[in-house]
Amino acid sequence: MGKIKAEAKGARPFPLGTRVENGRVYVSFVSELEGTARLHLYRRGRGRETGVFVFPEACRLGDIRYMTLTGFDPAVFEYSLSVDGCPVPDKCAAVVTGREKWGEPGGPVRYGFLREGFDWEGDRAPGYTFADTVIYRLHVRGFTKHPSSGVKNKGTFAGIIEKIPYLKSLGITMAELMMPDEFVEAAGDGKLNYWGYGPACCFAPKASYCVKGGREQSPDIQFKELIKAFHKNGIEVAVELYFGPDMSTSLQLACLGHWAQEYHVDGIHISGNFDSRAAATDPALAKVKLFAGDFCGGEWGGKRHLACYRDDFLTDMRRLLKGDEDMLQSAAYQMRENGGTLGKVNFMANTNGFTMADMVSYDRKHNEANGENGRDGSDYNYSWNCGTEGPVRKKRILELRKKQLRNAWTLLLTAQGMPLILAGDEWGNSQDGNNNAYCQDNPTGWVNWKGGKFGEDIFRFASYMLRFRKVHPMLHKEGGLRGMDYLGVGSPDFSVHGESPWYPQYEAYRRQLGFYYSGKFAGDADLYLMLNMHWEPHTFSIPHTDGIWRLAVDTSKEAQNGIFEGTEPLEDQETFEMEARSVVILVSDGEKREEARK
Repeated sequence: MGKIKAEAKGARPFPLGTRVENGRVYVSFVSELEGTARLHLYRRGRGRETGVFVFPEACRLGDIRYMTLTGFDPAVFEYSLSVDGCPVPDKCAAVVTGREKWGEPGGPVRYGFLREGFDWEGDRAPGYTFADTVIYRLHVRGFTKHPSSGVKNKGTFAGIIEKIPYLKSLGITMAELMMPDEFVEAAGDGKLNYWGYGPACCFAPKASYCVKGGREQSPDIQFKELIKAFHKNGIEVAVELYFGPDMSTSLQLACLGHWAQEYHVDGIHISGNFDSRAAATDPALAKVKLFAGDFCGGEWGGKRHLACYRDDFLTDMRRLLKGDEDMLQSAAYQMRENGGTLGKVNFMANTNGFTMADMVSYDRKHNEANGENGRDGSDYNYSWNCGTEGPVRKKRILELRKKQLRNAWTLLLTAQGMPLILAGDEWGNSQDGNNNAYCQDNPTGWVNWKGGKFGEDIFRFASYMLRFRKVHPMLHKEGGLRGMDYLGVGSPDFSVHGESPWYPQYEAYRRQLGFYYSGKFAGDADLYLMLNMHWEPHTFSIPHTDGIWRLAVDTSKEAQNGIFEGTEPLEDQETFEMEARSVVILVSDGEKREEARK
């Protein structure tokens, strides 16, 4: 190694952070402090400084200081920053050192350099449209930390790679990683900030989510390996990033662009305080799927890479499931709405709130383990315990809970918006009634891969419905549903019905509705979906179709786990007896009634 030199020649303020190109290290950082700015260089694993380098005064643009360094191997060095001897954080650091052990502050926080020359091996984004996207949301640590996960590298980026075959077989198209950046675990009250909402070096992948040891085990390398592995298996990756109120718009945009350019992420779920208009109109992000509640209802000039991410679907559909009054018009809206010029994310459960299994097992939250005397977590869960609070052995209640879960999965996966699955919900993962597990870095907050409350039934039904959605384009139609016959085929693409065809009844006391999807608008079969959320049976008259109706789903049938595959024609093509609290899907594949009788 030659003599390390700091230079102004060739230095550049953008992009913010550090970059290594052809042996030259470009450094750029932001600080509002006035005075002489210095970079302190250390060899990794040693405490004393190797050198101190002053940022030339000529290399300053507003609050941005920058310079270049040459003559050293950045892979074995780390750095810190100061202004007039006062340590300052690097808000744009791409690698953080000293935080390698989860839950412990470690030594002094220093920063590393991005590795040069990562081999992406021709990496290409899968490029799904919003219409074809199915999201699977997971906590990086909690997804594989439980002993039942069966992976070698539990709680790490590498552990997720081990689970990619499972995710691929499930049929999801995008993995959403909750806070994979270098957030601070210490919550200030003796608890762990397990979820990660709070102060962070939001440009850097989290060091404690990495496998330890080895020259190539830097967080940036391990995260790139994760993205590359997902893309090779045809799965996109979105990351959730939280911005605090003290982060400027320019830094937010730089951070979003950094994850898109450096790590090839396909989407970003933006949480916290951010400038939604700036993010929506930034040309550098025009090909990145951006998800946020702040995009809902905005006018963004038809930018289809933006998606609305809020819990209105959860609220409306949970209330429908539990039998609340006056929910039919809301249900019809949620089934048809795909966001228009925006994408729309639908979920029955998310990190904040009950899991799907707890949604049918608890009437009230049970957050005692959080140590806040029940003051934390929402009091509005829109849940129903089906007659008994918490775990039960009564067959009647267990079967009712399973039926309600089948109802929930059917609604989620037949609605037009992008379905989002919370990790573990596909087999009934429970948090024992805790609806705010923000500090539960333990089996409560981890996914229990063998702890489903309903055996294999819910997993088999959820998997079936994911396949059913994929093979029926009318359930995720590109461009959405118009509710009109714009092709002149004799029926609208989507229509709402009551117990009698073509006659929806929305009175507050009613809990029955039907949805007819005319397959001619997407080269699909005709579909008829009937909802009876009443606690009594109801008889539906079935709309006529060109072909014959076959039964694909009947959530009331416990013996068949609700699955019928659409193979046998209905004996009665005119009426259908709907059991209490059930959902039915009929399929007409175009075979003529006369032909079927022969």
